[in-house]
Amino acid sequence: MSLIDGFGRTVRYVRLSVTDRCDFRCVYCMAEEMTFLPRARLLTLEEIATLSRAFVELGVEKIRLTGGEPLVRRGIEELVAELGA
Repeated sequence: MSLIDGFGRTVRYVRLSVTDRCDFRCVYCMAEEMTFLPRARLLTLEEIATLSRAFVELGVEKIRLTGGEPLVRRGIEELVAELGA
């Protein structure tokens, strides 16, 4: 089974945002009055791992963790280790 996009292309690469927060505050992506999602609306690291496994089962070969600055997400090291396994 493969994951196919709306243009008929096989999806082999996805980007998953692990946080909407960032410690860089770059002017090109940050609004003057920045609002963040409530933490309860973000996927847990376990949910991200489950989603990642589903993507791999559909043929995805590369997963990039993004979203603001992903290293500010508490527990990211464990997620990276799990995805790497």
